[in-house]
Amino acid sequence: MRPRPDGTPGPILWAVAVISLVLPWAGIACLAAAAWHYGRSESQWAWLAIAGVALIILDVVIDLILSSISRSDQPHLNARAAQLVGRTVTLVEPIEGGIGKVRCDDTLWQVEGIDLPAGTTVRVVGAKGMRLVVEHLHSGEDHPRQESGS
Repeated sequence: MRPRPDGTPGPILWAVAVISLVLPWAGIACLAAAAWHYGRSESQWAWLAIAGVALIILDVVIDLILSSISRSDQPHLNARAAQLVGRTVTLVEPIEGGIGKVRCDDTLWQVEGIDLPAGTTVRVVGAKGMRLVVEHLHSGEDHPRQESGS
C-alpha cells in the first residue's frame, strides 16, 4: 500500500481512501440504528452499537496509516512564515519592546527579537504563528539568502 515511485497513489491506496470516506457515515448510521432499536427495547441494538464504534475506530486507524504513508515533499507549503527561516532581511520599523517589522518580498511581517533600530540587518531564525523570530546579523557573518528590506 505504498505510493508509486513517482509519488502518486496507486489504485489500492485510492480504494482505501474512498473506503475511509464512507466508514464514519456507516458507523454513525449503525449508532443511530442502535439508538432507535434501544428505544424500542429490541435486542439487536448492542450489535449495531458495537459495529458503529468499530467502523469509526477502523476509520481513525486507516486515516493514521494513510497520513504516515503520504508525506509531502513541501512540508511548509501552507506555512508561509516557516518558509522564511534562514532569510536575511532589513528592519523597516525598529524593534521596540521586542516587536518590529520587516518586509519580505511584497509582505510586511511582524518580527520578534531584541530591540534594534530600523535599517538593521537581521536573520529570520524561527516563526511563532505569523510572527517571525529574528536575531541581529553581525558584520562578518555569511549571508545565505540576501534580500532587501525596503
